[in-house]
Amino acid sequence: MYKAVNLWILNHHATPPDTPGHTRHFDFAQELMKQGHQVSIFTSSFSHRTRKEERLKGKQIYRRENINGVEFIWIRTAPYYKGNDWRRVVNMLSYSFLVIPLGLMLEKVPDVILASSPHPFTGLAGYILAKAKGARFVFEVRDLWPQTFVEIGGYSDKSFVVKLLRALEKFLYRKASRIVVLLPKASDYIVESGVPDNKIVYIPNGISPELYSKTNVRLPEELDALLTRLKSGGKVLVGYTGAHGIANALHTTIETAKLLQEGGVDNIHFLLVGDGAEKERLMEKAEYWGLNNVSFFNSIPKYAMPTLLRAFDIAVRTGRKSGLGEYGISPNKVFDYMASAKPIIWTSTAINNPVAEALCGMTVSPENPGEMAKSISELSGLSDKERQDMGMRGYDYVMKYHSVPVLVSKLLEVLKN
Repeated sequence: MYKAVNLWILNHHATPPDTPGHTRHFDFAQELMKQGHQVSIFTSSFSHRTRKEERLKGKQIYRRENINGVEFIWIRTAPYYKGNDWRRVVNMLSYSFLVIPLGLMLEKVPDVILASSPHPFTGLAGYILAKAKGARFVFEVRDLWPQTFVEIGGYSDKSFVVKLLRALEKFLYRKASRIVVLLPKASDYIVESGVPDNKIVYIPNGISPELYSKTNVRLPEELDALLTRLKSGGKVLVGYTGAHGIANALHTTIETAKLLQEGGVDNIHFLLVGDGAEKERLMEKAEYWGLNNVSFFNSIPKYAMPTLLRAFDIAVRTGRKSGLGEYGISPNKVFDYMASAKPIIWTSTAINNPVAEALCGMTVSPENPGEMAKSISELSGLSDKERQDMGMRGYDYVMKYHSVPVLVSKLLEVLKN
């Protein structure tokens, strides 16, 4: 019998299910608490997705809130309203600086502090706080910074920023008692820094079976009406949910829609649900081309996502060409699609391919609208039964390998060992 663990999770962008976004740490916290452990999540009250202050009022610096049994500690951080300029860097640093005195102020003493990237400043804050509190420091690596800057951001490996981030990265790898990675081959990258392989644990993203068992959640009225209209018109609905950023390469989807419309295909409709820096540009492109087979809708709360996904006939996940694929990916939205038993088209050259492993869809080359259009036409031509069988293979796969209870059992070994 394990001794109960008091765990603090530091995640700048952690989200509960009443907002759009990934709920990895909320889901983990709920499962851990079912097993008698204590969890607190320290996160920013300023939303990265909406670019708004969402949780604090007036002059509040922080606030504790219980959400479905999980304690969230909201921290006011510097705002930024567009792009990825210096204001976003200030936002990152403000979270990392403020979480330290706030943690020191609390009387609770954690057993473990798990600090999660994407940016490494959270890791540094986690290390300092763990040192001060006498807790073990676990570093969770979601994105490989600064390698992501080099592969996607166009930074030179020799730039001062990259060199500084590499030094910080290696420092955190050395100081962490364990390193949790979300990418299947991230250990290959980290081992090159001199870290022993047995210090690294692979715990990918996953889904909450409890979330997908609920069938009584309603969608926003306008979105529900749109789905009803498309379905009653006999459309095969090809859906995407998530961020509309550069890395998501949604221009591929818009260009695919253009090819199908120009080819006289009128029974396929694309629905893109979410927000991001590229959304306005994507909408302008669809309007400029006169596309009547594409619709956009704003982000919806995570708890409503299963209801939306059930309406899709085919789900798509796009991405850019990138050398980061050699370390694999851990695609949240693909696992959500699988949990909804939908056939999937994803664009990827990553070393791992859950869609191929599960035989639940088709894989096409990134940023290749011609190939994507051909695959969508092929899947849309299948019978409902054939698409259902394909989707169910994905459902069985994700429940076996990526359900939260399975992943938390691995996490507990990290917390206890």
